Amino acid sequence: MLRISLSLLLALGMAAAAVAQTPPPADAAPQATAPTNPYSATVPVAGTSDAQRDAAIAAALTQVLQQVSPGFAASPDVLAQASGYVRDFRYSRAASGSSLQLQVDFDPGAVSRLLATNPAGGALAGAAPAAGSSAAAAAPQGGSGTLWVDGIDNSHAFASLLSTLRGNTALHDVIPVGAEGDGVLLQLGFDQPLATVLAALTAPNGHLAMERQPHPGADASLRWMP
Repeated sequence: MLRISLSLLLALGMAAAAVAQTPPPADAAPQATAPTNPYSATVPVAGTSDAQRDAAIAAALTQVLQQVSPGFAASPDVLAQASGYVRDFRYSRAASGSSLQLQVDFDPGAVSRLLATNPAGGALAGAAPAAGSSAAAAAPQGGSGTLWVDGIDNSHAFASLLSTLRGNTALHDVIPVGAEGDGVLLQLGFDQPLATVLAALTAPNGHLAMERQPHPGADASLRWMP
């Protein structure tokens, strides 16, 4: 089974940590730091197969869209075609030397057109209801947390998972934030008690099932069932 590493990776902080910066000599005059290219992202990748590369590119696009337009949530269809927005990519070893990573440079014009043609970024990218609004008052025992999902072994499964979660009316702001092996960590908000949301997601004949063992650092753990 193909294994992917999505840094939802996600992983808004993971790419930044991977960028090594050399401090200037002590006697050097202070200089302005060149701005980081917001259209570039570096994410972990499990290997060099087409499926693994496509999954990493989708994760990198998720990160770039957050850098360029915070709060924008790309649809599964957009992420499934993420490679179409790529200008260049290159593999390298992580600083530890034990894992592989992929740096992806996206075409600024293509990304800008994507944002212009999808201004809302999906129904889940909007601002939170203002205090006192009827929507805020009606939210029963909502909150936010993290969800770990195993079994995401290709880009199609990743896109299908996002479509399933973002299609659930009790969930919002579903953002990939990390990955390891064939599992992905997502941050999400919910408008009902988490137990109620999980029960709905793991209903019979669905694609999600409860994991027997919780994943460290996640509020809940599920498994994707193709």
